[in-house]
Amino acid sequence: MANIDGRGTNGANGTNGTNGTVGAAGATGIAAQCHWDGDDGATRGGNGGPGTPGARGSDGQDGTRGLDLVLQVTELFGGFDIDCSGGNGGTGGIGGSGGSGGPGGEGGSGSGCEDPANGAPGGNGARGGDGANGGNGGGGGNITVTYHTITPTGSLNSHSNGGAGGIGGSGGMGGAGGLGGQRGDNGPRNTQGGAAAPGNPGINGVNGHSGSIVITPA
Repeated sequence: MANIDGRGTNGANGTNGTNGTVGAAGATGIAAQCHWDGDDGATRGGNGGPGTPGARGSDGQDGTRGLDLVLQVTELFGGFDIDCSGGNGGTGGIGGSGGSGGPGGEGGSGSGCEDPANGAPGGNGARGGDGANGGNGGGGGNITVTYHTITPTGSLNSHSNGGAGGIGGSGGMGGAGGLGGQRGDNGPRNTQGGAAAPGNPGINGVNGHSGSIVITPA
């Protein structure tokens, strides 16, 4: 069976977004200094820095349209299989993950002569990047076949479907909050930073429209 391939090409997939970076760690507090004529108290730890957001993915590319085909046949013998369907749209890229918050700095020790200082809160996580949109499917090409005679064993299979739209990329994960810094001399930790929301998913591409198929005697 003779095959005639006029299909459109599929669109390229989008690329994934880059991940965000982790926030900076907070500075460690200074331990108390004990002196006979007066002590220097311990200092608090520094706050953890926030993470940076994930980047959006890139969009999938559109599929191309199938070819328009006009075929004139004297005798359909042995058959034809014609496919002029549109290409599928590319998948959208996934959003990058948001960076985690940096840990809070530890509080300074009391050194046995002063109260220990508190640790600092952890930094907030950053939002995940948005997923990208899928590409649109290509339209099917138009097929026109004219013939004079169809033999008993002759056949004609023709396809001119629209390409499927690409799937939108998922949103990147939100970054976790950084760990709170510990109070000096193994005391309790300060609060953990807030976790961030994930990115929004991308939109699916639109399916391509079907082409026309006309098969008629010459």
